[in-house]
Amino acid sequence: MKQIHTDRLNPTEEQKARILRGIRRKAAQPRCQPPPCRVLCAVVAAAVLCSTTALAVKNNWLNALYPSSDPTLAEPMVQPVENTIRKDGMTFTVEAALGDRYNVLLVYTLNRDDGQPLTTDADIVDWLCYNNYSLKEAPDAFAVGSVFALDDDPSDGTLQFASVSYAYDNDTRQRIPMAGQTLVYQSFDVFYETPNPDFALYGDEAKYDTTYVFSSETDLEIPLVYEDTTVCYAAGQVTEKDGIRTEINGIYLSPLGCMLDVVWSFQTDELTEPYSTSFQLKLRDGTIWDGTDNRLANSCIDAGPVMKTQTISTQKSWIFDRIIPIEDIVAIIYDGVEIPLQCAA
Repeated sequence: MKQIHTDRLNPTEEQKARILRGIRRKAAQPRCQPPPCRVLCAVVAAAVLCSTTALAVKNNWLNALYPSSDPTLAEPMVQPVENTIRKDGMTFTVEAALGDRYNVLLVYTLNRDDGQPLTTDADIVDWLCYNNYSLKEAPDAFAVGSVFALDDDPSDGTLQFASVSYAYDNDTRQRIPMAGQTLVYQSFDVFYETPNPDFALYGDEAKYDTTYVFSSETDLEIPLVYEDTTVCYAAGQVTEKDGIRTEINGIYLSPLGCMLDVVWSFQTDELTEPYSTSFQLKLRDGTIWDGTDNRLANSCIDAGPVMKTQTISTQKSWIFDRIIPIEDIVAIIYDGVEIPLQCAA
């Protein structure tokens, strides 16, 4: 377990215990299994790079998310929020939501009220954040997501993050539409990692030391009322790659991302290599958007023995690194097979 430094904010023993329980739950999750219904979304700082509404211009977050995109393309999907939590001389703000039918991005800002640096540590490896949330209308759902940093420079007393969130029904394992849901947050924690000088390979010490900058419990609720611009396209296509047959049962596209409803069936008794979905978009101008630029990490199937009769029903999502108008997309390319898009009847 990582060493936890709490000298800056002196969180209570209860807060520290809650944070540690969350980290242990996250670490204990098996691969390719749904996370618990109230998920702790880890954020690893990654410089990603915002303008449309006055809110977006003020905070510059939309330019940071989509530096090469026309900001007016996002305008219908942006929902200003501006809910704040004030604690220990700091203000944590949920700035805005930006979403489609099955995915929602939220932007968070942490400000030190006196404008002083959040830290002067010079050897920071990563800024991280945990947000613990559930869905009010579906409290037992598997809430899934990831968070990344838009601004990870603490010298001006400000940090900014963006999260991508989606959810599964606990019984059917089918995706739950996020548009129209209410996010209910239980806590927010912001911290950073520095190299642990006592770390040794195969030793008991953690590789990184952890320092908490902000930690707060909350009962913050955010109804998602943005405009859903998702379009459903005709499905039923079948592909095969590396011994896995895929039947595509649903194609859902928005300017923000794509979700596919698929069923995998194994055509072999053993996978010689890990299987990872290949996904691209073919655009009207002939260029290709590659799924490796996805802002979500899609899991893979490990190499090894498999049951030839086994089938897996799942949904795969890709969140674009730029806003792509739907009318500019002419086909998806799934596992090397080009699938022209036709609107569903």
